[in-house]
Amino acid sequence: MRTSILAFILFSFAAFGGDALPDIYREAKAALEAGDAEKAVALLEPALRDAKGGEIAPAQLALGVAYLRVGKAEAAVPFLEKASVAFAGTPQVASVLASLGDALRVTGEAETARRVYKEATEAAPDSVNAKYAMARIAEMDGEKFEAGKEYAKAAERYLAAGDALLALAAGDAGYYAAARVLYEKVAKGSEKAAPGKDWRGEPTARAVFSLGEVERAQGHFPEAIAYYQRTFVSWVKYLHWCAQAYLRAAECMEKLGKRDFAKAHLRELVRKQQKFGKLPEYEQAKKQLRAWGDEIQ
Repeated sequence: MRTSILAFILFSFAAFGGDALPDIYREAKAALEAGDAEKAVALLEPALRDAKGGEIAPAQLALGVAYLRVGKAEAAVPFLEKASVAFAGTPQVASVLASLGDALRVTGEAETARRVYKEATEAAPDSVNAKYAMARIAEMDGEKFEAGKEYAKAAERYLAAGDALLALAAGDAGYYAAARVLYEKVAKGSEKAAPGKDWRGEPTARAVFSLGEVERAQGHFPEAIAYYQRTFVSWVKYLHWCAQAYLRAAECMEKLGKRDFAKAHLRELVRKQQKFGKLPEYEQAKKQLRAWGDEIQ
C-alpha cells in the first residue's frame, strides 16, 4: 500500500501554556516545527521519563508525532493512544486521533484506523484535522474499491481525497505532496487491473488537470502548464477538463509574462467552437481575449 502520511504540527503543547512551557518541550516543539523529528525524539524520550502531572499527556502526544515522522509508527501507537484518552473532550483530541489513525494505518490496522479517523471527524467536525481524517477515509474507501475491482468507484474516492487535501494545502503547504500522490495514482491507473480495464478515461483527465492545479497553487507555473497541455492534448474527448486546461494554461502564461502565448491558448479554444462553443469556458476565453485587446465576435 502506497500511503503518504502527514504527521502535522499539533497543538499538544498548549496545555503547558505560554511562558510555563519547560525549555526542553519548547526545544522539542521548535524541532518538530523545523522538520527535525529526530532531534524531537532525542529530547522527548528522556523528558517523558521525568514528566509529571500535566506534562505527561502533551509529552506523550509530541513523542508519538515525532516517532511517526521518523517512520516508527509502531512505537508511536501506544503514546498516541494514551494521549487520545488524556485529551478526550478537549479541542486537541481531533489532532491526536488523526495522528493515531495515521500510525495505525501504517502498521496495517486499517479498520481500527478507519474507526479512529471517524472519531476525529466527530470530535471537531469543522477542524482541519477532521477534514484531514475525512480525506484519509475517502482514500481508504478507494483502496477498498480498487481491491474489489470496482475501479470507477475507486477513482472517484481517490480524487475526492486528493481534492480535500489540496483544499487544506491553502493553510499548510505540507498537504500538497499528499494530494499529488493521489492524483498521480489516478493518472497512472491501477496496477491491479488488466490493461484497459481500470479507470482510464475521464478520471485520468481530471487527475492530470488536478496535478496542474497542485503546481499552480504553489506558483510552479511551467510545471502546471505542462500538465494542462497534457490534458488538452491527450484527453481531447473530455471537453470540460480540456476547456478548463486551456484557461488555466493561459492564466499561468500570463503570470509568467508571456501574454502572447496566453492569447494563443485562448484563441485555440475559441477556434474550436464546434467542440467548446456550448461550454461556459468558451465565453470566458472570449471575454479574456477582449480584455487583452483582441477583436473577438
